[in-house]
Amino acid sequence: MDTIYNLAIGLLNLITLAIIARALLSWFYPLGRDRWSQLLLDITEPLLAPVRAVISRILPIPIDFSPIVIILLIQFLQSLLQRAYLGS
Repeated sequence: MDTIYNLAIGLLNLITLAIIARALLSWFYPLGRDRWSQLLLDITEPLLAPVRAVISRILPIPIDFSPIVIILLIQFLQSLLQRAYLGS
């Protein structure tokens, strides 16, 4: 059980880091030009696109809040996993 919990938390942490890296790179470097930025797009876009679509219907502004929403959802999921694992 420890291994599954640690693997799930580690995977969620890696996804969070990928989303942060993508957001930072998007300010300075066009994404998708090389294989590393394309890898970031491939990892994060399936998570960000649906949230971006919902947010754009609610708030029709040119600022993309989807990374923030996904990171908050990941943190919530991590806290649920921790509570389930610790049994409290």
